[in-house]
Amino acid sequence: MKGRFALLLSAAAGVVALMAVALYINARESVLLEQAALQDVVVATRDILANRAIDESVVQMSKVPRKYLAPGAITAINEAIGRIAAVPIPKGAQVAGTALQEGGREALAFSVPRGMRAVTLAVNDVSGVGGLIRVGNFVDIVGIFEYGVPSGSVGGQMTFTQEKTETLTIAQNVQVVAVGREFAGSAPAPKKASEAPPTPEEAAAASAAAEKGATQNATLLVSPAQVQELVLAQHVGTLFMSLRSNLDAGQVVELGRLDPPTLLKVPTPVPLKPRPQGPTWREYRGARDR
Repeated sequence: MKGRFALLLSAAAGVVALMAVALYINARESVLLEQAALQDVVVATRDILANRAIDESVVQMSKVPRKYLAPGAITAINEAIGRIAAVPIPKGAQVAGTALQEGGREALAFSVPRGMRAVTLAVNDVSGVGGLIRVGNFVDIVGIFEYGVPSGSVGGQMTFTQEKTETLTIAQNVQVVAVGREFAGSAPAPKKASEAPPTPEEAAAASAAAEKGATQNATLLVSPAQVQELVLAQHVGTLFMSLRSNLDAGQVVELGRLDPPTLLKVPTPVPLKPRPQGPTWREYRGARDR
């Protein structure tokens, strides 16, 4: 009798243990299946530098097991587009919300390649191709210079003989990296959905201000040696930009100096005609400081 009772007790204990093991396995299986479930996540398609604007060219959607989902990872691509990388994001890494900041932050330095420099030239509607130059365009820089041999002074003003006027193409195939305060890495700060649209008067004033500001200066990507040349040329002459076709990017045309007698094919000097002057560096700097 006792042996039968012990046998039944052992069998019951075995059933309980088997049920406990089955419950544990089912629980672990559920956890593992949940961790193995694929989750949509935004990943970088290439190395993203800090202060780089996020667009469709640098991120894409991917799927990873939920177990490997990074803390704070963004799971919808529209939550990343238009924002700015606050820190470098390596290729293939999940994009976390903590690695991004809102648009409107400025960091042109991160768009300047190693060994190059960004230099700003003052322009107006004439010297700046009618204000039609845009970020990413390529331009040539042409200067007009007047010089001569000092011969004395009259009323405290230096006089010159053998005065000459020449035009010279100083640089070709120069990339425009900013126009005014707009550059490729900048983005307007996002508006809140509850923000009221501007009135017609506000929109007209903003458009007029933007149009006026767009022709004040352009920032170019050049070598350190070209920085010296352009700064000096802007100081002693008048500079103009000519807009290149995108199909001509990289092409350089050999051009010499040109003066009025050569242009008009006459042997005698040509009297100088008063012409509108673009803003000098001193005038531009004074207007900026005001």
